[in-house]
Order: sequence, then C-alpha cells, then structure tokens
Amino acid sequence: MHSRLIRRHDHFFKRLLEQPGAAGALLRERLPPEIAKLLGPDEPVLVQGSFVDRELREYRTDRLYRVRLRDGREAYLYVLIEHKAAPDPRIGLQLLGYMTQFWLSWDKREGRATDGKLQALPLLFPLVVYHGAAEWGVPLSFAEAVDLDDETLRPYVLDFHYSLTDLGRIDDAKLSRQKELRIGLLLLKHGGRGGDLRQILVEVGRAAAALSTDDLVTLVRYIISEPNEVEAAMLRDLLREIVPGQEARIMSIAAEQWKAEGMAEGIARGRAEGKAEGKAEGKAEILMRQLRRRFGEIPQSTFDRVHAASDDELTAWAENILDASSLDAVFHPSRAN
Repeated sequence: MHSRLIRRHDHFFKRLLEQPGAAGALLRERLPPEIAKLLGPDEPVLVQGSFVDRELREYRTDRLYRVRLRDGREAYLYVLIEHKAAPDPRIGLQLLGYMTQFWLSWDKREGRATDGKLQALPLLFPLVVYHGAAEWGVPLSFAEAVDLDDETLRPYVLDFHYSLTDLGRIDDAKLSRQKELRIGLLLLKHGGRGGDLRQILVEVGRAAAALSTDDLVTLVRYIISEPNEVEAAMLRDLLREIVPGQEARIMSIAAEQWKAEGMAEGIARGRAEGKAEGKAEGKAEILMRQLRRRFGEIPQSTFDRVHAASDDELTAWAENILDASSLDAVFHPSRAN
C-alpha cells in the first residue's frame, strides 16, 4: 500500500506547534545559538490574524511569533517559520516576500510612537524546517542566489540569511528534547514522504519505541488523529510486531489522550465564548475536527447531525472513530461488519 502518514504538511506543522512548549523548544533548539541566547524565558506568542493585515494573511506563512528578549527590552523578536518538503531554489525570494509584507504591515500599525516619532523596524528571523529526503543544497543567504560575478558589487546587493533545520540530517533521538515536538518532527521526517505505508509505519514506530514507550504512545496519538489510510487493525498489528503484548495498552492510552485533548480544547473554547452549552458545542466542534482530519471533507448533512446530537451520541461517535474505516462507519458501526 503506497500512501503518506502525513497528507497535509501545513496543517500538521501548525497543529504541532500548538502543542504546549513545542514552539519555544523549536526556536531555542534550532535558531542559531547567538540568536537563541537572546530569547527570554517566556514562551513565544503566536501573532494572530487580527494583528496581521489582509495583505499578509494572503501569504501562506506557517507561524509568526513574538518573543521578548532576555534583557527585558521593550523590543520584540519576530520569528517567521516556513517548512518545505523539497529543496526550493527560490526560498530566499519567498522569504523576502513574507518579510517585506510583515514589515509593511507592522509599519502601518506600530511604525510610530505615541509622540509621532518613527520607530525602528523589529527584528525578523526566518527559520526553514525541511523534511524532504534529498539534500537541501540551496544557499542559506539571499545574495548567493543573485547573479553576481563582480564581488565589488556585493556591498550594494540586498542580502539576509535564514536558518535551516534539515530533519533528514538529524538523528531521530536528537530531533528535540521536548517530547511532543520530537515525535511530531519524527513523523514529518519519516511519514511526510511517499512509499509503502506499512513499511513507513514500522520504521517510524521502531524509531519512537527506541526513544521510550511514552514517545510511542504520542506517535500513535498523532497517527490516529491524522487523515490517513491507517486503520486501527493495521496499527494494532504493527504495534504487536514492535512491542509484543503492549499493543492494546498503547492504543487505549493514545485514544484516551486524544479524546482528552479534544475535550479540553472544546471546553476552553466554550468558556472563551461565554456559552453555557460550551462543553457540548466544544465536543461537537472537536468531533468535526477529528472527522475532517481522518476522512477529509465532511458533507453539510454530517455537520448538521453532529451539532444537533446529544452528549451521549457525541461520546459514542468519538469512540467509533478509531476503528471506523469510513465516515459512515462512525455513525453506523454495524454496517462495517
């Protein structure tokens, strides 16, 4: 069977960095040491769409963060993260577009102090996370991609450097010290490439198991929450091969963690919106998210059914997702037999 564990790299990468501590770990571990040492102890703050104007939102930036510097200055450090599945000779031009649009947006909103004095532009460091199989082989500075034969002209040519994290050149155990990030990057490294699905599962499963049982559980949780062709029966068989006798326990723990994570997000969203029925609506929203991630586009009739369901129905359907091989089997498990 030829497929991918991770179909939507953008979506997976963004979700990965939403895990508590993952974004901060990535920045501190993968930015150049001279930059990372400037970062303060606080976690980076995701720059929401309300801050970035419409022009910048039209660019497919992965994540844009704001962090305080270690010395406590009022200055902010903005980190732009872009990820790639194949070497891109035009990455410098793409990053330059992102950076220019950001600075123009920032200048409109915060370019002047309250007294009208012009503010210096904020620092902006791009970080590229690459998970392709081929060697990157693309210059890490913008000027190196410019047709420049006469070195005397170099001081007059626009230039900047970006940081590269090439997952294929990093040992699995050294992808990160933070568990959630480590397993997410492990999945991007091995599961983001095409090939025999079973072979990929065995490879990534053995790599996670070699780190710890906890890492293997986290891996299984990621896999069952992604829209892929991995059925529960296949996953159990592979776990039986990798960790004989532990497959049922690992599947159970991963499924409970996944449901608990979704429930926590739903409750938090309901509270944020100030709705008394926030818990039920949160469960419905999380169920819809899980359905989309596992089966892709969901018809309007399913959306209406989920949002009109009782709490017991939502719980039962959430239980069915793990073993369901199709969307219909979630709501009618008997038909799958």
